[in-house]
Amino acid sequence: MKVVNVILSVLILLLAAASAVFSYFLFEKRGQLVGGWDKMATAINQAAVEIDRNSGTKVAKELTPEALGHTNYATLDENLRKITKLVKDLTIQRDELADALLRVSSSAELRNINKQGLTGLDTYAAGKLDVMKGVNDAITKRNRTIDQFVNLVRNTLNVNLNARALKDGDTNAMKQLTDALNQIKSRRNAYEAKIRDINSQTGAGAPNFDDKNYNNSLNKTLQAVRDLKGKYQGMVSEVDKAKQNIQNLQRQINERDNKIAMLNKTVGTKDGQLNELKRALGIDMKDTIPAPWKAGSVEARKAIQGKVLEVNDRYGYVCINLGKNSVVPQQIGNKVAEVDPGIAPGLQLVITRGELDKKGSEFIARVTVTDVADDCLLANLPKDGKSVQVGDFVYYEEEPKAEEPKAEEQK
Repeated sequence: MKVVNVILSVLILLLAAASAVFSYFLFEKRGQLVGGWDKMATAINQAAVEIDRNSGTKVAKELTPEALGHTNYATLDENLRKITKLVKDLTIQRDELADALLRVSSSAELRNINKQGLTGLDTYAAGKLDVMKGVNDAITKRNRTIDQFVNLVRNTLNVNLNARALKDGDTNAMKQLTDALNQIKSRRNAYEAKIRDINSQTGAGAPNFDDKNYNNSLNKTLQAVRDLKGKYQGMVSEVDKAKQNIQNLQRQINERDNKIAMLNKTVGTKDGQLNELKRALGIDMKDTIPAPWKAGSVEARKAIQGKVLEVNDRYGYVCINLGKNSVVPQQIGNKVAEVDPGIAPGLQLVITRGELDKKGSEFIARVTVTDVADDCLLANLPKDGKSVQVGDFVYYEEEPKAEEPKAEEQK
C-alpha cells in the first residue's frame, strides 16, 4: 500500500509539472495571439483610413485599433461588417466607374477596352490611360472634323457656322447651313449669269448654255480659270518662297535670341561675381571697381615716387632709388595691388625739391633714364638749370605738348 501511495504521489507531481509547463506555453501562445490580433486591428484601421481618404466616409474613426482590440470581442462582428460593407461599396464604385468607362469607350468606338482591364489592380492604370487617350483622340478627331466642316461650309457656301456651338451639340447651329442650302436652288438660276460674268472677266467670250454647246462653253470658262490658276500658283510659289525666307529669318532671330539669352545669363553670372568681388574689396555696390593698372601704364607711372641717391657732376648723371624691381601701390577697395610701373631707359622723370603735392614744392629738372638696375637707375644730369641735390624727390610726369609748354620751362 505504501508503494502505491508513492507511485500516486509521483504521478500527481508529474501531472502538476506538466500542467505548469502547458500553462506557460498557453500563456505564450495567448501573448502571440493578442499581438497578432492587435496587428490585424491596426492593419484594418490603416486600410479604413486609406479607403476614407477622398471617399466621403469616416469608417476609420469607428474602426480604431482599440475598437477592434481583443478586449472588445463582443462588438467585433459588428465592426467587421462595417469594413466589409466599406470594401463592398468601394468594389461597387470601382465596377460602376469601370462600366461608365466602358460606355464612354463604346461611345468613342474604342477597341480593345474591357472591364477586366479597368478593374484589375495590375491593369487598370494602363486601361485608364487607353481610355483617356482614346477619348482625347476621339474629341480631337471630332473637333478637327467640325473645324474642317466649318471651313468647308465657309469656303464653299460662304456660311459662317459656329464651331463651338456644333461641338456643344446645339441643334440650332445648323440653321444657317439649312438656309444656305435652300438658297442653292435660287442661286442656280443666277449661275449662268455668273459664268457669263466670269467669261467676260477672263476673256473667254460669251458662253452658250444650250444643251449642244453647254460643255464647250464650260470648257472655255474652265480654261480661262486654269490660266488664272496658273498665275495664282506662280504667286503661291512666290509666297512659299517668301514664307521660307521668313522662316529662315525667324530661325536667325531665334538663334540670336538664344544667344542673347545666353549672354544675359553670362552677364548675370558676371554681375554676381562682380558683386562678390565688391564685397571682398569692401566697395559699395553702387560704385564701380577701379580698373587695375597695367604694367608700364601711364596711371602706374604717375604713382612713381623716388629720391635722388647720388649726384655725379663729373660724369653728368644722377642715381635714383628706382629700378626694375620697383612697384607702385594701387588702392582697390580695402586691398592694395602692387603694379610694375615699367621703369626702362628713355623714361622721362621730373625732379622736385619737396613733395610734389605739398605747398612750396619746387621744380628742379626733367631727366631721361639711361640705365636701369634692379633697385636703382641712372639718368642724365641736366647741364643747365637748377642743380640737383641728394634727397630731391623724383616723379613721373607726361611730357607737355609742344604748343602747351609747362610754366616752369617757360621761366
